[in-house]
Amino acid sequence: MKKIGICAAITGSMTRKETMPGLPVTVDEIIHCACECSVAGAAMVHIHVRDKYERPSLDASLYKEVLTGIREKCDILVCISTSNHLVDISDKERIRLMELKPDLASIEVTSVKRPDGGIKNSKKFVRDILQAMDEYEVKPEFEIFNPRMLKELMHLSELGLVEKNALIQFVIGSIGGMKPDYNNIQWILDSVPKGYTWSAAGIAGMQLPVNFISILNGCDVIRTGMEDNRYFLKGVPVKNNMEFVSRAAGMIQTLGCEVADSLEMAKILGVKERKND
Repeated sequence: MKKIGICAAITGSMTRKETMPGLPVTVDEIIHCACECSVAGAAMVHIHVRDKYERPSLDASLYKEVLTGIREKCDILVCISTSNHLVDISDKERIRLMELKPDLASIEVTSVKRPDGGIKNSKKFVRDILQAMDEYEVKPEFEIFNPRMLKELMHLSELGLVEKNALIQFVIGSIGGMKPDYNNIQWILDSVPKGYTWSAAGIAGMQLPVNFISILNGCDVIRTGMEDNRYFLKGVPVKNNMEFVSRAAGMIQTLGCEVADSLEMAKILGVKERKND
């Protein structure tokens, strides 16, 4: 029976507590939420941190507090965001985040244009951070927003800069990315490179159908959480991330698969064991 892991994207960089009261934004809230998601069935947590004003941040000290706190309390895999969306930070500082040795780190291999400035990634930055990930044994999670990004990832793979069992996170319905329609879902299913592990994130109302279709088509991870969606059902606001994780676990089991725990997920994805680091 195939094992599928759940990734809980619990905070993000845009939503605020005033619209989602259950959103974890402080260090303590993020740590507590990550461990609650672990209990609910998540094998991995996708982390963004916020400053004291609730603004998105890539502050290494905040990430260190979160990473240390989670590892002291539970064994969920931690994937940190390196996106400079809405964050003023140098490429050098982003690359130095790998010194924290998270289990995984998400990365976009090109820039992503958005009205608010989007994500700015030069080719040099992408290659330098991949080198740092390799040095500190951090598993990359490649976020793919459009076909051009997948083409660039394949180019990097041909150059030997990307391992052949890399993790791809397709994103559908995000601003600046693929439109939320079933033609794009089919493109995802047709485009998964042989030998790669993969997941797909559906934003807002696409979260549930993308989870469902991904499970039926052999994904390795499904992503859920308050970063991507404000509603548990149409018109029904979600209370917390655990609601999403519990539903995802039920979907995996209902569709004839098993929910992978963090140790099983680490083996599937090729994530380094961190106990002695």
